[in-house]
Amino acid sequence: MTIRVLIFGALAREMSCKELVVDVCAPATVRDVNASLAAKFPPKAGFFQSARLAVNHAFATPDAPVQTTDEVALIELVGGG
Repeated sequence: MTIRVLIFGALAREMSCKELVVDVCAPATVRDVNASLAAKFPPKAGFFQSARLAVNHAFATPDAPVQTTDEVALIELVGGG
């Protein structure tokens, strides 16, 4: 199944897009989406493997299920002080 992952900020600028699309086997979890992102974009594999995803506007655990109709967004850590 196809999952669309919204991206924002520096990552969106770096990748010149606002969403990434990956294919995962059903039933899928957030962990599966992260693994597919890492496999599809090898230079960013380390980042995607541990990236935090939100599903339908809520932070999701790695074992959370993901459906094709869900809104999935990558949440980048931000720093400040």
